[in-house]
Amino acid sequence: MNYLVTGGAGFIGSHLVDKLLKDFDNRVTVIDGHSDRIIVVDNMYEGKYSNLKKDPRLTVYNTDILGDIGHLFKNIDVVFHLAALTRPQWSILHPFETNRVNVDGTIKILEHCRDNKVKKIVFMSSSNLYGEQGMEAMQEDMKPNPLNAYALTKLIGEQYCELFEKLYGLKWCAVRPFNAYGTRMPLTGIYTCAVAMFIDVLKKGLPVHITGTGEQRRDYIYVDDLVDMLISCAHSEVSGEAFNCGSGTNTSINEIFEKISGIMGIKSKPIYTPAVFEPTQTLGDISKAKKLLGWEPKISLEEGLRRTIEGTV
Repeated sequence: MNYLVTGGAGFIGSHLVDKLLKDFDNRVTVIDGHSDRIIVVDNMYEGKYSNLKKDPRLTVYNTDILGDIGHLFKNIDVVFHLAALTRPQWSILHPFETNRVNVDGTIKILEHCRDNKVKKIVFMSSSNLYGEQGMEAMQEDMKPNPLNAYALTKLIGEQYCELFEKLYGLKWCAVRPFNAYGTRMPLTGIYTCAVAMFIDVLKKGLPVHITGTGEQRRDYIYVDDLVDMLISCAHSEVSGEAFNCGSGTNTSINEIFEKISGIMGIKSKPIYTPAVFEPTQTLGDISKAKKLLGWEPKISLEEGLRRTIEGTV
């Protein structure tokens, strides 16, 4: 199999590349009569060469998805499109830049897939497109309610995937992660999530700040489980579907802080700051992925946090 991964040197993308290489090692026969290879396209804005193993089957291109990369798609079987500007709050202040990368960039990737007869594209979408849905578990057929430019661009990306299947027969699946975490998460900057921030700040002995009351609840998914879903989508005969990728349970920010500080053995009292505009809770219904992909998460929150802390501190 030949894969191309955009954003492949980033947090999630590099874990995906690791798993694809491992799958190559575990497979006995060569499929489709050609050698296994992976191409990574990453502009290294948040990605890092150090996230990737050196392997003769892996080629990394430090370039932008809006650049001249069409030739890289020749003889590619599956494209995993992960490259994006991904922080909701940042996108509120920078909608134009978010749209250019996340929408225009996705259209370019889809055109390259079409022109090179790629068999399937797996699009990294986001649960952010649900927005505020009250206290219900979010199901894939709910009406989207994007609350920021990032969420809107992911919805548009899915719609373009659907359009390219209708017009050109390009098979696709979309994955809607909830709060993904794990080793190699950015610890600082605009891409930092609560789990990473808590670990980093506690490690440095600094005060922890929590926005709002801390009672807002989030559905957390460990990166290895997310990668398993991405690969399941690539190999499945299912096309034209979006899948929630979560744990099926949610946890408050306060509880996450308590779990992390407990595992690290550090006592700290958080400082609460004014709330930001965000959903009060996220909770994914993952029954569709279980039914159509045979996927379900394997790593508990406690185990995932422990692995993340051990791999970070």
